[in-house]
Amino acid sequence: MQARKTSKPVAERRILVVEDNVDNARMLAVLFARMGHKVEYAINAIVALDVAHRFLPEFVFLDLKLPDAHGADVARQLRRNPQLAGTRIYAITGSTQEEDRQRALRAGCEAVLAKPVDTEVFETLIAGD
Repeated sequence: MQARKTSKPVAERRILVVEDNVDNARMLAVLFARMGHKVEYAINAIVALDVAHRFLPEFVFLDLKLPDAHGADVARQLRRNPQLAGTRIYAITGSTQEEDRQRALRAGCEAVLAKPVDTEVFETLIAGD
């Protein structure tokens, strides 16, 4: 997955990737870093919450199927932190279950993205202030 140059320069953003597949998490972290952003990643809910409270990301790309929690539960906990009130949370899932999608949206996710997510979608979301 290679990042393409966007037509509009995007300021450096703080991005948290939450993905239990280490290879996928690292791949997304590299992608976002190459786009010029500061990136942290976590492979489970506990680490994700800890990193989020310290790193204060502007964007969270959150897998819904984590080994220790549903991503919607993580999103709900992130939404409880006033310091993360402006954080945009995007659920990412390979699931086709409508209940997963609805649960993520009710928990405060901006949208639910189907895996695999095209690089241009990430670029558009990050640039879309």
